[in-house]
Amino acid sequence: MTVNQGCLEARDLRLVQAIAEAGGATRAARRLHLSQSAVSHQLRGLEERLGLPLFERRAGRLRITPAGQRLVELAHQILLPLLQTELELKRGLGLKRLKLRVATQCYTAYHWLPKALTALMAEHPQVELSLQSDIVGDAGELLKDDHADLVLCVTPPKQGPFAQVRLFEDELVLAVPRGHALSRKPYVMGKDLAHETLIQPEVSAHERQRVTKQLFREGQGVKRVLRLSVTEAVLDLVQAGFGVSILANFTLTQRAARGDLAAVRLTRRGLPRTWTGVFRKGSALDAPIRTLLETLERQGTSR
Repeated sequence: MTVNQGCLEARDLRLVQAIAEAGGATRAARRLHLSQSAVSHQLRGLEERLGLPLFERRAGRLRITPAGQRLVELAHQILLPLLQTELELKRGLGLKRLKLRVATQCYTAYHWLPKALTALMAEHPQVELSLQSDIVGDAGELLKDDHADLVLCVTPPKQGPFAQVRLFEDELVLAVPRGHALSRKPYVMGKDLAHETLIQPEVSAHERQRVTKQLFREGQGVKRVLRLSVTEAVLDLVQAGFGVSILANFTLTQRAARGDLAAVRLTRRGLPRTWTGVFRKGSALDAPIRTLLETLERQGTSR
């Protein structure tokens, strides 16, 4: 019998993603509902099939390798669409479904959705999640104009006929290349970035204004700004020494742990942000929206 040694499966991507995001096999096992020994066994089998290590074992800890990081990036691209298609097929393509349109003020919000989607489809199989491709400016205006059913935002509307559910906090930090002079500072202010190229993923104008107001004084700024649509591409350029970036701390965890780049606090007190789910009061999709938000809240507080 011939065995295909080069065949990657969806479960392989889920395995590597879970280990990388959880920080080890034990926590990943809880996520995957497996025993720790089963996770370790599957990882060894995958590494043997690929012929290279995906994690390095140092002092009892696992550190992801470039090959492992590539699989994590692939998992982010593949697993959510794959899950959506699988659930559609199980429900039956001919069934009429309600569409839940979700928008966000920052693409990093979509990083949390795969688990929430699973819970949503289990409790509300008639609902189909639709992710908006455009970054949201004013969440209230988008909801009023009926262009979305739910907005995940860090600057929620101050008033209006909306329900708001607080989800969790993350913190914005400065990503710098390994060995960069700013990596030795306890925190960075706007004046420290005057000669830097700032490489940024797409975020809303509201978010840019919020960060600018907290970080820079009047007349301060950076040498130039380069905007890209993919966070991984931003990190690649920062790692290669082409500039610095302001990103959510959790997006840097794996590369910072490997020493590929460093995360530096912004301002003495930091730049935390609170994520909120906003939707219209009395929405016909109230139940599935709350299911989705409850899952995101649990997921965020357990990170």
